[in-house]
Amino acid sequence: MPHVRHLRQASSLGRLTLTTVALDLLGGDGGPAVMAAAARLALESDPDIRIVLVGPTELAQPAARAILSAGFAEECVQLVESSRAIAMDEDPLPAVRAAENVTVVAGVRAVRQHLADAFVTAGHTGAAVSASVFGYGRIHASVRPALAIVLPAENGPVVLLDAGASTDATAQALLGHAISGAAYAAALGLQVPRVGLLSIGSEAGKGDALRIAAHTLMADNLSAAGIHFSGLVEGHDVALGERANVIVTDGFTGNVVLKTLEGAVRWAAHRMAEEYGDSAPAREVVARTARGDFAGGTLLGVQGLTIVGHGAGTAEEITACIRLAARASRNRLVAAITSGTREVFERVGV
Repeated sequence: MPHVRHLRQASSLGRLTLTTVALDLLGGDGGPAVMAAAARLALESDPDIRIVLVGPTELAQPAARAILSAGFAEECVQLVESSRAIAMDEDPLPAVRAAENVTVVAGVRAVRQHLADAFVTAGHTGAAVSASVFGYGRIHASVRPALAIVLPAENGPVVLLDAGASTDATAQALLGHAISGAAYAAALGLQVPRVGLLSIGSEAGKGDALRIAAHTLMADNLSAAGIHFSGLVEGHDVALGERANVIVTDGFTGNVVLKTLEGAVRWAAHRMAEEYGDSAPAREVVARTARGDFAGGTLLGVQGLTIVGHGAGTAEEITACIRLAARASRNRLVAAITSGTREVFERVGV
């Protein structure tokens, strides 16, 4: 079975068409079995994807053999050795700063060393963020990393950020989220990204001190930089997407909003199933959304591509994260966001 020493040669073959995704074998509640199943599904759905399994050899080799037993060529699956995952209740910073060979550090290193084009993990979000910041570096000194989630909405997709990369924020950090979020939306093909700042009311002056200061910064700088600023938006705007299709908040609030929406959707599906006596259609809508374009979050603000999936994600949902990573790599998403963000920051002079 090829090991890391073979990856550099393998990753250079067919670089114009093949996309290599490093996958955290230990990330997620389902462990290696779910990740191996997701890798197999990804290879079945896209012949131009290659997978790098990141994890201990004693787990990665059986997972790779299980994938290859489905009939794939050996070069479709490579291994990168790592010792362990960072536990969900563990402080990730000491492990990452010590450059321990944990899966998130090894996965980011594989991207940085051009052994993979993107890294996918469903493990500790804070660990993935820390490893990406230290391993890739930030795209701009004024930009904090933000986890961007694309959500289905009544009037088209909505980019929500930050969804949990950092639990606190400054007004300048929220301005950076707005700029990188607009660049991300543009890279996704949204023709006119409209940025809104999440608050408790849409009238100017609503919200806490952070929201008021961030609103002033955005009003003073975004329009001048050519970014449409819709002002303050409220929670229901996340599900509607009418006033804004890029909604900015701090990571604490964004994560609460995201999980609240997930719970509300499941409750609504359950109630509709009870009302109509058939749970299949409602469950299919929920499942199709979870395994579609909205499965994973993209970490913005760093000079590399990391996709964070749901810890409880199924094999199909993790496969969707792998496809998202491949699509983002092929569209040169990081380069587009880096260029757009730097251009705007230079223009506004902050």
